[in-house]
Amino acid sequence: MQLTPEQIQEIGPEALQKIRAELAKRSLLEFTRQAWPILEPGVRMKEGWALEAICEHLEAVVNGDIKRLVINIPPGASKSRLSRVMLPLFIWTKKPWARVIGASYAIALAERDNYYARTVLQTDWYQNNFGVTISSEQGAKVNFDNNSMGGLRAISVGGATTGFRGDFLILDDAHNVSDGESDIKRSVAISWFQETFQTRVNDLDNSPIVVVGQRIHEEDVYSAALDLGYEHLNIPMEWEEEQRKTTGIGWTDPRKIDGELMWPGRFSANAVESLKKALGPYASSSQLQQRPVPRKGGMFQVDNIRQIDDLPDENFISVRAWDLAGSEGKGAYTVGTKMLYGENSKQFYVVDVIRKQLGGGAVRQLIEKTAEQDGIGTKIIVPQDPGAAGKVVVQDIIALLTGYNAKAEPQSGSKETRAEPLASQIEIGRVSALKRVWTKDWVDELRFFPKGKYKDQVDSTASAFNALSVMTRKGRKTTNLMVVGERQDNVFKIA
Repeated sequence: MQLTPEQIQEIGPEALQKIRAELAKRSLLEFTRQAWPILEPGVRMKEGWALEAICEHLEAVVNGDIKRLVINIPPGASKSRLSRVMLPLFIWTKKPWARVIGASYAIALAERDNYYARTVLQTDWYQNNFGVTISSEQGAKVNFDNNSMGGLRAISVGGATTGFRGDFLILDDAHNVSDGESDIKRSVAISWFQETFQTRVNDLDNSPIVVVGQRIHEEDVYSAALDLGYEHLNIPMEWEEEQRKTTGIGWTDPRKIDGELMWPGRFSANAVESLKKALGPYASSSQLQQRPVPRKGGMFQVDNIRQIDDLPDENFISVRAWDLAGSEGKGAYTVGTKMLYGENSKQFYVVDVIRKQLGGGAVRQLIEKTAEQDGIGTKIIVPQDPGAAGKVVVQDIIALLTGYNAKAEPQSGSKETRAEPLASQIEIGRVSALKRVWTKDWVDELRFFPKGKYKDQVDSTASAFNALSVMTRKGRKTTNLMVVGERQDNVFKIA
């Protein structure tokens, strides 16, 4: 609410303060604006739609519209300040009798936020506007009560709750990020959350529980809460359309473009890129994108893929499989994966991965040029999508490849189903890959599959593998196969 100097003068300072206090009672965002200078003197409060979304959902908790809430958002988005400092004080403007338990993985963090809340509570601004003060009987520095029998307690994950029950339970940062890969520590935190923390509510049916933090692992407290049916406000740093979900109060992420930043005014593009490099792909996926994946790989046990400098000297059967896309400069990629089968070693070798964002005409040129480079000894697999349009496209490409051993392959089943045979052979160590400039991106996509943003390289590789498996199946006649001799394959060797 913005008033002109003339309106302010006409209203008068006392009436204006009452208006501001009433607005603060109605809006957690406005409450935070007014309280901000108390804890951050000289630091301007940066606002954005992400901050508004957090406030909107926390208000819904206070108003009884949400009973159980998980908020996943990257670090640095003021989640602790909002959920653990401002929220209890905002609750007391409406329900001064409420007892609040605030928890964190470390007692020092939980006590820090209680201290900040106490600091705001002791100001004239808070006491004069909302009529709530520190209790003279229980006004300790960290764990304290107010003059209406409300209270705020700090506890740690895994710690005792000291017999105090809450009308509101708030768990901020359930895990220490450094403990993300410790199955034991995560298990302890999850058990404590499920068996202890959730039981400390005064009213099992109506007392709200809020869990806030960034994801650290596919099996963490946030995952456990979501499995129990908690409402989910999920805000990744960079937008991914596949993460879109409307919450129970009708909120949906306003972004439309893949990769669009959550809060450019607070996290610039350069800052985000630097952060991603510092964190690495696993931590970035979890903490920034809220999309945790197994560090050793999910469906694909990528650590079992041998990365080699050169191919062994033997004869190979060769396949190049394509996954097609027609969006130049954006969206999905067109990928062509070349895979060999060693007749002596009985091993599969990924020897080349082409990955480009191209338009339809450029895709055809790329496939034709690659076929010339691979030679007639390499079988070419082109995916055929369902429907008449898909048939027309693939017929055009097959016609372009006259003289080569090219085949259209109808797509059936999910990407995961098509990738299962490849995953099983990777698990037992039968797949190797040449160490080239494309190898890292290829391995990372397999590692994150099926939770990763892109799946084009997986689809292409799975298609090549499945074709080779059919061609080399024991007992199958292979007189029509083109066998690539070792002389041709040595083009992949490092000079």
